[in-house]
Amino acid sequence: MTGFDYVVLLVVAVGAIGGFFRGFVEEVLSLLAWGVAVVAVRYLHAPLTLWLEPHLSTETGAGVLAFALLMVGPVFATRFIARRMGQASRGSTLGPIDRLLGFGFGAVKAFVVVVLGFSVLVFGYDVVWGASGRPEWISLGRTYPVLNAASEELMTLIAERREEAARGAEPDDSASAAATEHRTASRKKRRPAD
Repeated sequence: MTGFDYVVLLVVAVGAIGGFFRGFVEEVLSLLAWGVAVVAVRYLHAPLTLWLEPHLSTETGAGVLAFALLMVGPVFATRFIARRMGQASRGSTLGPIDRLLGFGFGAVKAFVVVVLGFSVLVFGYDVVWGASGRPEWISLGRTYPVLNAASEELMTLIAERREEAARGAEPDDSASAAATEHRTASRKKRRPAD
């Protein structure tokens, strides 16, 4: 095993132990907190920026403050609720199951973080030196095949999503032709007979 393997195992172990202490309910709800923050930024950033702009007299400052408030506020509020619900869950008769599931969820969450970090690391090496230029302390590690496969799957998934999004942005000829035909037919129905 290389030093890289030890770092990977340490990160996954810390995530698993943290998940054990927090429990499954708190882990999932804490993750949900970030989802709530992203939704809040998506739908409330523009209105909050417009509301803050007269008070700050700068559009950039209003935008930054709106983003910070919309990220921090929902995360803290949802995490507060998650902590309370997690304490209640751990204190119930299902506490041991909650902790065991939290252990597994924490390990999976940490593994995802490791895969993302690995992807960024090897992307940097691949851009500069190519795939053959990856250092031995990474490529000879026992965790390398698993992380490399997961990273490649992640990159494939991202590429497929980008292609789907690009196709969704382009008008589909058959769909646009059908829509035009439908509009023409509905206009003819609305006109009074000559």
